[in-house]
Order: sequence, then C-alpha cells, then structure tokens
Amino acid sequence: MHVVNDHTMCATNKVESSISSKLKSFMGANFYFLLLNLLIVFLFFFPFMVRSQALTGTTGYYNIPTAELYPDRSMFIGTNLLNREYKKWGRPTHDAMDFFITNSFLPFAEVSIRFTRMIGLDDYSSTVGDRMASVRLRVIDEGRYNPAILIGVHSFFTTLSSGAASHFNSTYLVATKNFKVNHVFENIGFTTGYGSDVLKASDYQFIGFFGGVKITPYHLKPVELIVEYDADKWNVGARITILKHIVLLGGLEGFDAFSGGVSYKFLLP
Repeated sequence: MHVVNDHTMCATNKVESSISSKLKSFMGANFYFLLLNLLIVFLFFFPFMVRSQALTGTTGYYNIPTAELYPDRSMFIGTNLLNREYKKWGRPTHDAMDFFITNSFLPFAEVSIRFTRMIGLDDYSSTVGDRMASVRLRVIDEGRYNPAILIGVHSFFTTLSSGAASHFNSTYLVATKNFKVNHVFENIGFTTGYGSDVLKASDYQFIGFFGGVKITPYHLKPVELIVEYDADKWNVGARITILKHIVLLGGLEGFDAFSGGVSYKFLLP
C-alpha cells in the first residue's frame, strides 16, 4: 500500500514539476510580448500626440540616428523587438526587447535611457540585461539651404574601464535635410553621418559612414517609408501613425530579419 502511494506521489510530483517548468518557459518567452501588447492597449486610452523613435530609442529613421530633435520638453516612452539575426549583444540564438525613455529637455539636446533584455531564456538569474544612456546635441539647426548637424554618443557610461560592459556603443556626427516636393511628396528627408569607435566598448553600432532616405507620400502624412544603410547592412522600414496617437515602427534589417516596436510622446508641463 505504501509502495503504491509512493509511486502515486512520485508521479504527481513529476507532473507538477513538468507543469511548473513549462509555465516558467512560457512566461520567459512571452512576458515581453505581453508587456508590448499591454502598452499598445494603454496607448489607445491616453490621447497623447505621438511620434516614433528609431530602434535605438533615440530620434532617427528605422535604425540609424538623424540630426532631428523634437520640441523642448518632449518625452518618449517605447519598446522594440530586436531580431537575433543582426544583434551583436547577448546570445545569438535569442531575440531581445528594449525599453526606452527619451527626453528633449532643451531645444538643442536629447537624452535617452534604454534597457535591453533577451527573450526566451530558461534562466534569467545570470542575465541582468544591458543598460544604455545616450546624449545627443544639435550644433547647427536646419535652415532653408543647410542641413541640421548633430553630435551623438551612445552608451558613454560603463562600470568597467576596459569597456567590456559597454554595448551598442557609438560616437557620431550626423546631418539631416528635409524637402517638400509639391504634389509628389509631403516630405523627403536625407541623412548622412559617420560613427567612430573612439570609446572603448564590447560592441558597436554605426561605425563608419551611414545614411538613409525617409519619404512621406503625398496626402499620406501618417506614413513614412524608409531606406537606410547603418554602416553594416541595408534596411527597409515604415513608420505608421494610427489615430494620431499610436505609432508603429517595423521593417527588415538586412532585408530579411524583422524588427520593430511602438512608442508614444507627450509634452512635459
């Protein structure tokens, strides 16, 4: 009788262990997607004026930064899915999610804080995630004939002097010029820049020449079409504004790997 009870208890424990293991695996793989969906629902009920950031969380096209800045006191909050195919940080077998807060606290300055974490790990106890701070300063405003020029630094702060804890690093100079072509484009923007690895880091972005084109079709102001080169690969993307409040960013890195996200903007008092 005791033997039967022992076998029964053993089988019950195995079932419970299996269910617990599967539940943890499911939550680890889907937690960030659930959070993304909740953020989208949240945006439907809060009427903020919205524009989207790039995959980096800073103002830009699809992935590359631009020399554009939004008005003083603009605040952005958002999240992006980063495809494993071209992600230099973390395990190459897992996608990642980033969460960012970006603020244009002066007419010529933008600061951003971003947290990135891998998706679907069986054990997160040894993985904190990457924390990145960025600063962007516009040194020349865009004029009728001249482009805006901006200096940016991504991931400039690290806890290790060797730079081993610094990821997604870049120090760059970028220029952006916008044009309107009547009855053809609402706006067409051109960006070109150069990034340097002057700061020590474990991995970098935008090292060398990068650039891109952003097009807003005529009578389609909510839509922006993007083609760019981020110094490593060519990307194509689109930014779509829904109900004037929700902005979705999506595209193909290297023309074959989807990355994208959502963000919203509001003005601080």
